[in-house]
Amino acid sequence: MKEKDLKKKWNWPNEWLKKTTLSRGLLVYTSKDFVVSATLFLAAIVLCMVIRHFDPENDSSYVAMIFLLDVFLTAMLTDGFLFSIFCAVLDVLCVDYIFTEPYWEPSFTVAGFPVTFVVMMTITIVTGILTSGAKQRTQVQREAQKEKMRGNLLRAVSHDLRTPLTSIVGATNVLLEDRAQLSEEQKIKLLTDVNEEAQWLVRMVENLLSVTRIGEDTGSIRKVPEAAEEVMEETVRKFGKRYPLIETEVILPQDLLLIPMDAMLIEQVLMNLMENAAIHGKTTKRVVLRLEEKEGEALFSVEDDGVGIFRLRLSTLFDGQLPTAEDHSPDTQRSMGIGLSVCKTIVQAHGGQIYATNGIQGGAVFSFTLPLTEEDRNENQRQSIDR
Repeated sequence: MKEKDLKKKWNWPNEWLKKTTLSRGLLVYTSKDFVVSATLFLAAIVLCMVIRHFDPENDSSYVAMIFLLDVFLTAMLTDGFLFSIFCAVLDVLCVDYIFTEPYWEPSFTVAGFPVTFVVMMTITIVTGILTSGAKQRTQVQREAQKEKMRGNLLRAVSHDLRTPLTSIVGATNVLLEDRAQLSEEQKIKLLTDVNEEAQWLVRMVENLLSVTRIGEDTGSIRKVPEAAEEVMEETVRKFGKRYPLIETEVILPQDLLLIPMDAMLIEQVLMNLMENAAIHGKTTKRVVLRLEEKEGEALFSVEDDGVGIFRLRLSTLFDGQLPTAEDHSPDTQRSMGIGLSVCKTIVQAHGGQIYATNGIQGGAVFSFTLPLTEEDRNENQRQSIDR
């Protein structure tokens, strides 16, 4: 489960989540970290005492393992190294004082115990540091991935802005400078082109606003159970107005599917994918929108009969990357990078996954899943982080 999800689940007060730094930023802690550490420490003590109470042979070999687990969980669930190191020292002292004979007395004078004490202290501290370090490295890698995606999105936005704006400026210059020499049909054609490019810009701005709306916190999405069929039908209706020459078909399951979602955002995902089929499919004459329930998830698919996806582009479709010279892709006039990146952001914020393939009979197939329950959403987000 994501740490942000954990915070939301337990409703931590905002003042408890405020970070305080010590030693020039090397040590970071929050009030939440203190509560988590104290709770885990007390739980470890209680568990060991309960086991000892029911153990007739008074075997204490399990104690070190339980407190080592306490150090590991503390390092995983708190920020920085402070509480993991503090917990390691406290746990070793606790093992000595409470769970090593003579009980409730220091054991430093027992033969051989100083060596045992040092070994246990070293193991627990190293465990805490390594666990916290691995967590921080994961966070650094995640931030680096975010920065890479931001860069790709910025390049995609720049590309997608430049192309329609150039067309709009060119068409309006012709209308202003040569309007006396143009026929009525030519004027209408130029105005139609300007209108289409302006609509493209509007849709791209909508995509950017969706990314801004989601931001860093997936909890900002307000999901309510929605009938997926209604969302799909509304999308097809809007798509039909923009692309009346493309035939659309909707395939639905027999049973009504109520899916926790932000209907407006999912409608935007479907519209982006259908527009992608219409624009980049080149020869697309038919688009099939399909919905089915599979393994406890709702599976949406957008299939077209166009030219398909260039093989080298499959791995970077959703990263906002523009086609490169090595791609040899003929589709360089308009990149769908920003639109597909928005699709990925929205779907993952819902706890789902999105992917694309080429159809067996030709054309492209874009599919994404949405969890049918909140538990599935949290599990999918955890697996996404692990990958």
